[in-house]
Amino acid sequence: MQKLKEDIQKQWASNLPFVAYHSPNSGEVSCFFQKEAGLRYLQNYEESGFIFSPFEVNSRPIFFSEENSDVLKYELIDAEIDYVSKFSLKNTLSDKNKYIDLLQHTITAIKNEEYKKVVVSRVMTEDYTLENPEELLLKLIHFYPEAFTYVWFHPEIGLWAGASPEIFAKTYRTKFETMALAGTKRVNENREWTQKELDEQQIVTDEIVSALENHTQNVQVHPRTTDQAGDLFHLRTDISTDLDSSKLGLVLKDLHPTPAVCGLPKAKAYKFLKENEGYDRKFYTGFFGELNVAKQTQRSKRTRNQENQAYKSIVRASNLYVNLRCMSFNYGKVHVYVGGGITKDSIAEEEWTETVNKSRTMLKVL
Repeated sequence: MQKLKEDIQKQWASNLPFVAYHSPNSGEVSCFFQKEAGLRYLQNYEESGFIFSPFEVNSRPIFFSEENSDVLKYELIDAEIDYVSKFSLKNTLSDKNKYIDLLQHTITAIKNEEYKKVVVSRVMTEDYTLENPEELLLKLIHFYPEAFTYVWFHPEIGLWAGASPEIFAKTYRTKFETMALAGTKRVNENREWTQKELDEQQIVTDEIVSALENHTQNVQVHPRTTDQAGDLFHLRTDISTDLDSSKLGLVLKDLHPTPAVCGLPKAKAYKFLKENEGYDRKFYTGFFGELNVAKQTQRSKRTRNQENQAYKSIVRASNLYVNLRCMSFNYGKVHVYVGGGITKDSIAEEEWTETVNKSRTMLKVL
C-alpha cells in the first residue's frame, strides 16, 4: 500500500486531478491520475473513463478519460488504521430548528397531495485541515468495505470523498442493473421496518421500473432485501434488464435523479428542493464511477489449455453509484451532506435523528 499512498500524495501535492476508489469487497484499489490540470466534461456516453456528475440535471459531468490519465491498480493490503475519532460536527439548536421547519413544510405539502415523496437534505460545515487524502481513502475502505469508497479531487472543484451503498447503474455487455434503495435504520435498533419505510421504498422501485420500461422490455424486479451499509440498514430491491449500449445515456438521463434522492413526481419535487433546501447540493446525490472501462475476460483459466489464451477479450463495463454518505473539502472547510426521504407519514423529529445517524459515516473517518 506504500506505493498507493506515495502516488496519491504526489498527485495531491502537485495539485493535479485524480480519483482513487475501491469497489465493494474488491481486493484492489483503482486510480485515475490525470496528466494535466484542465477541467474536462463528458462529451457522450460512449467515452471511457471515470465520470463525476452533479445533482443539477442540466449540468455536464466532469470526466477523467482513460486517454488523458495514468490508470493504475494497486493490491489492497490491510493497513493499520487510527480508530480514534478526532473530529466532530456541531448540530446547533439553530441548525435543528431550521431543518425541522423545512421538514414540517415538506410534510404539509405532501399531505396537501402536491407530492408523493420529497427527499430533503442539509449540509454541515466545519473548519478542517486535510493533508493526507490517501489516509482518508484507506479509512473509508477499512470501515465500509461493502460500499463503493472513493476520494476524488480536481483543483478547480475541490476534494470529494464518500462511501456509497447505492448502485446507480451497472452494465456488462447487454446486461443493465440498478437498484432501489430507501429506508434507514441503525443496525442496533431492535425493530421491524415501518409501513412508512416500506411504502417509501416501493415508490422508488416503481418509478425506476417505469423509467426503464421507456427504453427496454422484460424488466426484472428481484425480491426486496435488507442491506447493511456500515452501521445502517436499508431496504433494497435489485432491478435488471437487457439494454442496447447506445441507449445508456438516455436511460441515465431518465433515471437521474432517482426518487431515492429527489422525490415524486420528480419534476415537481426537484423544483421544490431548488426553492426550499437553501443550499447547492453540488455533487451530493449526483452519480459517479467507471464508464465503459475495459475489463478483460478469458474463456478458461486452465493453464494447460494454451488455446484458450486466444479467447481473451476486452469488454467495456460501467459501474456507477449514487453519491451518498459523502463529504467535500475546499478552502479549509469540510462539508458533510445528509438527507432523508419524506412522505405523508414522516415525523420531523425522527427525520432529523436519521440525518444525525447518517452523518456518522463520514465522522468515523474524519
